[in-house]
Amino acid sequence: MPWKDTQSKTQRKKRIKLALIVLLFVVGLIFLSWAIRFTQNLFASTVPRNYHWSGEFNINLVLRTSDISVLSYNPKEEKIIILNIPDETFLQVPHGFGYWQIRAVYDLGQEPLLKETLTSFLGVPIDGFIDLGAMSSQKSTAQVVALIRENPFSGINLLSNLKTDLTIWELINLKRGISAVRFDKIKELDLGQADVLDKSSLSDGTQIYTADPVKLDTIMSDLADPAVLAEHKSIAVFNATDKPQLAQQWARLINNLGGNVIITTNAKKRTKNTQVFGEESQTLKRLRQIFELDCQNNPKCGRIAPSDEDLTASRAQINIFLGEDNL
Repeated sequence: MPWKDTQSKTQRKKRIKLALIVLLFVVGLIFLSWAIRFTQNLFASTVPRNYHWSGEFNINLVLRTSDISVLSYNPKEEKIIILNIPDETFLQVPHGFGYWQIRAVYDLGQEPLLKETLTSFLGVPIDGFIDLGAMSSQKSTAQVVALIRENPFSGINLLSNLKTDLTIWELINLKRGISAVRFDKIKELDLGQADVLDKSSLSDGTQIYTADPVKLDTIMSDLADPAVLAEHKSIAVFNATDKPQLAQQWARLINNLGGNVIITTNAKKRTKNTQVFGEESQTLKRLRQIFELDCQNNPKCGRIAPSDEDLTASRAQINIFLGEDNL
């Protein structure tokens, strides 16, 4: 009968409408739950950085999954490098902690200390930290990267389980960028198989790996930043502290970055705060990021009297004075 058919159709429409409302409600609850968990993880992780990655330069990240690796994403050349570091690698940890295996450094001071340790060890700037250990304890960094690239929805699940010092916008841009990289522009380097680590034993029999910085730097050229490399600015590094070899340590990082260090020497005067100044350029901007100088909000940033003796002798386009805040 027509009236029964009409009534049946009306009831079906009501049921479908109710089902859609319930579905949207459930999806909304799931999204809200994810947003709350993600926000809690994001803001409870590390000390925030004073600059945000915008895609102008490479970004080098410590990734903690089943092991500890460095992920370097080069947005200009659209390539990814994954640097795997054996757990037994023996590293000098800053701030008087001495030498430890890399797998133990995280427990000493978590993210910031691990970033500083790897920056010094590899001679490349480590810009951020992503900890996926809670979810990906059985996955390597390469497997996590492949998962993000192949499955557009995997990022949501990963984001809800991570700890990081990156902002949500940096994470979104990073995911978009690495998802667009061609498979043949992803390179995985294993330090344990790259003939740059030497195997030895501690007095208690513990097996460790140690590295020669000269050998290590032969493969760090893959992580050079094209924006810095293209400008080829001449750079002078002055040690304005009492710590020996500080200028040489930072010169190594700047050269690995793609810079052109022409002077490493001690400054005539000691200074408390690190200064980076010279010709306005991408190189200058990147160096100020690395030394965490907030020159946009600090009018005194990069201002040293032009009569300074060191500047008179320097012919570099960019000058770096390493202060006590860098120790």
